[in-house]
Amino acid sequence: MYILPGFKKIPIANLKTVFPDYDKRKINNIAKKSFVNLAKTVLELFWFSNSPARLNKYTAISPKCQKMIDEHIRKHENIIFVTPHLGNWEATGLKMAVSSGLDFAAIVRPPRNPFLNRLVKSSRSAFGTDIIEAKGAGKDMLKALKAGKSMATLIDQNTRVRDGGVFVNFAGLPVPSSRAPAIFTRRTNVKLYVGGGVRNENGVITTFSEPLPKPESEYTDEQDIIQDLMTITEKYIRRYPEQYLWFYKRFQYIPRDADDTLKARYPYYSSIASDKFYHKQKHKE
Repeated sequence: MYILPGFKKIPIANLKTVFPDYDKRKINNIAKKSFVNLAKTVLELFWFSNSPARLNKYTAISPKCQKMIDEHIRKHENIIFVTPHLGNWEATGLKMAVSSGLDFAAIVRPPRNPFLNRLVKSSRSAFGTDIIEAKGAGKDMLKALKAGKSMATLIDQNTRVRDGGVFVNFAGLPVPSSRAPAIFTRRTNVKLYVGGGVRNENGVITTFSEPLPKPESEYTDEQDIIQDLMTITEKYIRRYPEQYLWFYKRFQYIPRDADDTLKARYPYYSSIASDKFYHKQKHKE
């Protein structure tokens, strides 16, 4: 994938945007390792989903993370883990389902290919995780939370404003992210964490988790909640850049009120968000 210009161009552009001080050699090295991590993540999803013993051998829940989970279980509290495409997010979900003691539902955007979608869905749900498709997920999310399930959802996917997205800063640039975690914590008092799993020095995928910097009840604005979640996420991405999925047009949408100076900082593939991005179009009679 890396030697094909069409694939290589996107991660290089993203890395230059996030790490403008890095030289060409360093950026290329991170991009190559990112592709290796992506390949491992896909293969490990199928490899781990067929063997709980294998999953337990090569993945681990950190003591800090498990202590936090046990405390919420004791209090009968739900958790939403907001997860970036970092490390192996798929293996982390499987590990949580097997070992954490929580019942999980995961919000996903399914692959467009029906065969691949069935294969991936089967692997993701191998250990009892409920799979909820992102489009129109609100009712199913609320139902799952009321049933006592905890939730895992990705934070670093572009969500249109018309679909519940809000612009927050990532690497100093506004990017659209879903407001759903903020909406549900305000409605249900569910606890929010940025969580995931990264590969450590011996190759074991180990979980991490970090709460918001202040209690959810102290926030008066949903955008502020998502911004703090994104700020925590960015910290981990910068810590493990070679394990992040740079092959995604994260900076695709430029807010329409951006000035020329801000616009110039976006990568080549970016464009001003259209009216359709902000508002549902009325059908003509």
